[in-house]
Amino acid sequence: MTTIFTLFELLYTIRYHFLLLVVGWISWQQWTSYQRLAQFNGPTLAAFSSLWMASAVGSKKMYLKLYDVSIRYGELARAAPNILLTSDPDLIQRMNAARSPYTKSNWYAGQRAEADRHNLVSTRDEEEHTRRRAQMEIGYSGKEIDGLEGLINKHVLALINLIRKKYITTGSDLKPFDFALRASFFTMDVITDISFSQTWGCLESDSDVADWFKTQETVMPAAIQISTIPSLANLLRIPFVGKMVMPSDKDEKGAGKLLGIAKSIVEKRFATQGHEEWRDMMGSFIRRGVTKEEAVTEAVLQIVAGADTTATTIRATTLYVITNPSVYHKLQTEIDSFTPSNAIITDKEATSLPYLTATIKEGLRMWPPTTGLLSKVVPPAGDTFKGRFIPGSTEIGVSFWALERNEVIFGEDATMFRPERWLEADGERLENMERTLGLVFGSGKYSCLGKNIAWIELGKVMFNLFKNFEFTLIDPSNPWNSRNVGLWLQKEMFVKVNDHVHTK
Repeated sequence: MTTIFTLFELLYTIRYHFLLLVVGWISWQQWTSYQRLAQFNGPTLAAFSSLWMASAVGSKKMYLKLYDVSIRYGELARAAPNILLTSDPDLIQRMNAARSPYTKSNWYAGQRAEADRHNLVSTRDEEEHTRRRAQMEIGYSGKEIDGLEGLINKHVLALINLIRKKYITTGSDLKPFDFALRASFFTMDVITDISFSQTWGCLESDSDVADWFKTQETVMPAAIQISTIPSLANLLRIPFVGKMVMPSDKDEKGAGKLLGIAKSIVEKRFATQGHEEWRDMMGSFIRRGVTKEEAVTEAVLQIVAGADTTATTIRATTLYVITNPSVYHKLQTEIDSFTPSNAIITDKEATSLPYLTATIKEGLRMWPPTTGLLSKVVPPAGDTFKGRFIPGSTEIGVSFWALERNEVIFGEDATMFRPERWLEADGERLENMERTLGLVFGSGKYSCLGKNIAWIELGKVMFNLFKNFEFTLIDPSNPWNSRNVGLWLQKEMFVKVNDHVHTK
């Protein structure tokens, strides 16, 4: 007992020295962390703590917070103790190049659907990423999906029929149409149909099946917040923590419900004789060696990535069009003057219409569907870019809002929605514009595999919606409920819909 009391007495005596030692150690860690990237300017708090980044995500306006940093501090600025933020297209392409020594950061690890299994996006293992990408590239291209355009046409028609059946306003009988929600219904039904030949059924029921979109409003912000803050991202790597917070296929709603359905579909597919011959995305993956377990987690990724991003572009482009009378008139004139070969325009026909194509490009530029950091890790030896040395192991994220509003590339009116810029530019300037716009889909070894299908969807749905209907915002002062956490949470874009009377 005497020995124990003596020990406590000693600890009590040196308690202040011990406290000073701890404070000193923490201060030293913070100082050395600050010094590593001291040459790069940014918000003061960001140099010492991840709290600034956490606050940006929590504000639901992360894209504007990152944009402000890029505008105030330049194309390579500091956003956290070990994170730089860039809006330089050259640096982004350098990091994403096929033989780039840059690798994925912990941000990606937070994008997995299952606690104990990574998907194509979340895996940080470069060899595994290359292997999985090779297995899935053909499937995502749509080349092995029989009747791809016909499948998309079916859902474009379903959307048109839904609007005509329930939401046409006549006279003073206003029938508000939530364009934001139905855009999500459309893309969800398309991606589930082409992914595993089983549509989610949102358009048919005109409802949020299994509360998927409602659940996303709470799940997505938490997932992005965790992946953005290094200390939280590291927690997910602990197996029992991951299992506690990640979706389970036993859940009855939301992401877990989707995971359970994907698991059921995959198990039935693998149990079917000749399952590898199915002509959909999953069939293509299986033919190239994707295992049953891998197929489950990839199926969830297909839906989350494919449905949300394309729906965002449909919503934002439509909003820009119907709030710009000049653009609306020019687009409507081009659409009215063209007669497609079938009820739904073909992809070849849609891409031949210059103003429609320019409008979609401009919508994509003005409202990038993905605004998360997508940060990469600088190789251990560091890198020198445009005369500035970047220490090894630094993470570099992207400010897409600033990237796509670069006045040098897009002109002094880059903050304005003006589709004509794509028709006026030529030569090297147009090449730079196209190259920079393409970065919203990634590039090099990290490019989006499904972008070709997204373009087909966009051309078809935009043409046919404006061919059939006229859209008017019900409340221009409050056009929608739009929040951002790296991906978009958008709803309540209420419009009045009238049948369009073609004039020539």
